Amino acid sequence: MTKRTLIDSMSIRVAKARRKSEKSRALRLLGGRGAAALILGGVLSLGGLTESLNGAHILVQKDLDSVKVVTQKNGEENLVADLHDGFAANSVFKLSRAFPDRYVTREISLFDEAWLKKPAAIVVLKRDVFHEEMARINNSIKRDFFANAMPYGDLIHEKAAKYDVDPALVAAVVEQESRFRSTARSPVGARGLMQLMPRTGRWLGARNLYDPEQNIDAGVKYIRYLQARFDGNVKKTIAAYNAGEGNVRRYGGIPPFRETQTYVKHVMRNYAKRNAQLKQYGADRNADGEMTLR
Repeated sequence: MTKRTLIDSMSIRVAKARRKSEKSRALRLLGGRGAAALILGGVLSLGGLTESLNGAHILVQKDLDSVKVVTQKNGEENLVADLHDGFAANSVFKLSRAFPDRYVTREISLFDEAWLKKPAAIVVLKRDVFHEEMARINNSIKRDFFANAMPYGDLIHEKAAKYDVDPALVAAVVEQESRFRSTARSPVGARGLMQLMPRTGRWLGARNLYDPEQNIDAGVKYIRYLQARFDGNVKKTIAAYNAGEGNVRRYGGIPPFRETQTYVKHVMRNYAKRNAQLKQYGADRNADGEMTLR
């Protein structure tokens, strides 16, 4: 079977499955997400995997919110499906486990720094001594503010600087998620200061989510990742932190979930509060003879 024939065969199976789904009241009740999972399941199973692929191998790659299905044969790869719907993606990945390893290979992609968008080239202008000193003082004021204004503020400032994230935003998320309690645990199993699920923590390199340093490092890294995914849009980033990247993409913004909409409002309120406090802290330091924040 040639590569073109293989693709045509799989395309025909998808088309047949779609036509069948349109006629099936049961599939209509499942909705698009359930139908998508069943359709791809049909592609993988109808007619027997060995006969369908005729020597081709299937690679199922999963990251946090998406799954790619790739056929491999004679050194060539063809993308069969790229699912960003969390329900369908997880269903397909679970389905792939039913097939022997000699037919299907599964990969779970862990977080990689390369996933973050590289910032555009920055032209560094030489600053005079006055501006260098002012920048140093401003950073010192900001570091002191976070160290003194909240629990774990020193870690929040350190990790925010590490991943180039606004520490006031990180503090706003921590406040909403756990009220700065490192032992917090939600009914669904989210853990620690930034309330990360264990699988998300592992994806981001954290093994002990009750350890404040691991938890904040992973949480800030996740915020940085989401900011890169949503071009720096703060509200979309916050919404994705709560409801998942897939849901924000699906609805083109904050999902119509009451919990997420309330969450975004509270985090934005916390964010504004921390920025106001930081500004006042800088003004107070200026009154004591320090340079103010700009």
